[in-house]
Amino acid sequence: MTRIASIAAAAVLIIGSVGGGVYMKNNNCPVIHVPVEQATSIETNTETSSTVTDTTTNNTESETTVADSTVSEETSQQFSVTKEELIEKAKDSNYLNYFDKFSADYTVLINERHEFHTGPENIVGKIYLDEINLTASATEERYENDKCLGKSLIAIMDNYYYAAEEVLTETDFTNGGYKFLETPDKYYYVKDENSDKVFVTPYGRSMDLDVYAPENWDITGERTENGRKIISISGVQKGDNNYEGVYRELTYTAEVDAETGMTLSYDVFDSNNNNTYSFKVTNYKFDDEAVEFRKASDIINEIENGGYAKR
Repeated sequence: MTRIASIAAAAVLIIGSVGGGVYMKNNNCPVIHVPVEQATSIETNTETSSTVTDTTTNNTESETTVADSTVSEETSQQFSVTKEELIEKAKDSNYLNYFDKFSADYTVLINERHEFHTGPENIVGKIYLDEINLTASATEERYENDKCLGKSLIAIMDNYYYAAEEVLTETDFTNGGYKFLETPDKYYYVKDENSDKVFVTPYGRSMDLDVYAPENWDITGERTENGRKIISISGVQKGDNNYEGVYRELTYTAEVDAETGMTLSYDVFDSNNNNTYSFKVTNYKFDDEAVEFRKASDIINEIENGGYAKR
């Protein structure tokens, strides 16, 4: 879902693919108590009694193993959607085969700290996809401390992809943070998309990151929202380094639309349980309910006539 993103997105997608091989088990499962088989006879001498006690203990361990196995099986069956079904929809972006149109608002919180920028960055945007007419629109604004850092425009039409960026600030390498430009830097580029599918979810996360590593995540919940079934997921990301090269183990939670496999939220937490990255889709609508908030042709006209330099 990140194939087409705003120009700034490449620098912001700091999490990377979810790797590693740790399985996060759902610990909210009911405990099933299995009765321990009682010994039929106990001898009176100490040696025999000891032997029976040891046997009873071994039986308990055996029965506990059976109980854990039963819990695991019931956990995987208590949800109406399986891992395999979600993987199949996400694999090779198959989720695009499950809807014709899509629109949504989205927000992103980037709470990572690095050498020159210490404050969290907030991003707000809108997206619209039309898989039938192969058009797409997206707008986005980036903020830090309520000050706008830049704006992005994206449009796809007639098999061409337009991406424009209005940069209002640059990094202050001397004092840290950002400093505002006297004249915003406005530029855009155009490329032949050469594709029969449209991808526009800037900064978004997709389960296709993990379709080939199902041991990294598990389904942990299920609910209904606006008539749609939403699946909750928890997982572990290992082997990712921050900008200082320090190894980190991260956990994440996500929500996925069961019918389409599209990711609706994605939150990443560090080892101290701090939320370092958060992506959330709101006001999402599919197919006939999808809202084209701006036509791709209007965005392209603004890009070509709005003072943007072509690169």
